[in-house]
Amino acid sequence: MKNAFFYFLLCPFLGLINAIKHYRSSWAKPTLIAFVAFFGMSMVNNEDVDGSEYVDKLVIMHATSVDFDTFKASFFNETEGLPDLYVGLVTYVFSLFTDNGQLLFFFYGFVFGYFYINNIWLVLNETRGELSWLPILFLLTFSFVLGFWLVTGVRMNTAAHVFFYGAFLYLYHNQKKGIFIALSSVLFHFSFVLPIGLFLIYSLVRFHYRFIYFFYLASFFVAELNVEFIRTFLELNLPDFLQPKVKSYLNDEYVEVFYDNIGSRNWYVNYYLKLLSYFTLFFISVLIFKSNLTKGVQKLLGFSLLFLSVANITSLLPSGSRFLIVAFLFSMATCFIVIAQVKFTLVTRSAKFLSPLLILFCIISIRMSFDFINITTFTNPIVVLFTDINIPLIDFFK
Repeated sequence: MKNAFFYFLLCPFLGLINAIKHYRSSWAKPTLIAFVAFFGMSMVNNEDVDGSEYVDKLVIMHATSVDFDTFKASFFNETEGLPDLYVGLVTYVFSLFTDNGQLLFFFYGFVFGYFYINNIWLVLNETRGELSWLPILFLLTFSFVLGFWLVTGVRMNTAAHVFFYGAFLYLYHNQKKGIFIALSSVLFHFSFVLPIGLFLIYSLVRFHYRFIYFFYLASFFVAELNVEFIRTFLELNLPDFLQPKVKSYLNDEYVEVFYDNIGSRNWYVNYYLKLLSYFTLFFISVLIFKSNLTKGVQKLLGFSLLFLSVANITSLLPSGSRFLIVAFLFSMATCFIVIAQVKFTLVTRSAKFLSPLLILFCIISIRMSFDFINITTFTNPIVVLFTDINIPLIDFFK
């Protein structure tokens, strides 16, 4: 902990580099968590970043001294637009004593970093000794699926890491506390009722992973979904407090804006996730008929396939691809454990053959992170607190 605190005060980015170099040390994990917390307070903050609306809300709530009853009434209110419990409650508590968005996102970064770094260690702990280049590539890919720079998407991305943490503990380690941790993800983002539902169904029924594999293959052939039918079904069956969320995500105006935004994005933003889809499809197809997978890997693989199957279908809806990203956390964790533990020529050769897909994914992910990394990320908390600099790293490459 001394090293983590020292690096945090001096230069958290330097701590990141040294923690990666000494990843087996006891101080590596807290140092990395501290870096992600610092990144939360130092990252680019402008109107193009999702988290800016939470900072704006903090400023308004602090200036107007919102009382607790008004705060409670604003939840899931279409006009007020307060989000889920986690962000709403944390923003309210911070508004009682500050309007500083950097402090707010320091806390968000700490919570995000705690689960993000612990998730990396969950899969890393399944190995011993030094890693070769292939497992390192798999681990990097897993780490970049929802990297630390995506803390700006506080609700969805924190929920994703909380859900993975709990589900992994239960499915792979059979720790029952994982069920309650996974369930708590809905407090971070309401949409996690879907992953939680899949998790509970899989835990109760436990379909064989080879059976789910064929469902996974079939999901690639679903061409489109009827948005109107889905909207009507959800409005008739979801509780009243979730109705504003359904209307906001599935109304015609949102659908139109969503698809307009897709058309205006760079090609790599629209297609880099397909690299993981292609890799997962081919690599898991190699694994699927291996008979010596451990029970833990089989359970993790089965849930990954179920989640991927449903996510392939929901990705046809506006914002539905976010579930595909969460599903990739599970599939890449499974692939990493297999490649690190299984000594089987076909599996290793297949991984090497498909590795360019992962390399390209990592390169694109790093490029995308430059939009969120501020030049102050290379300084320390004192500099960040006493300056107001918003210069994304990408500006130096344009």
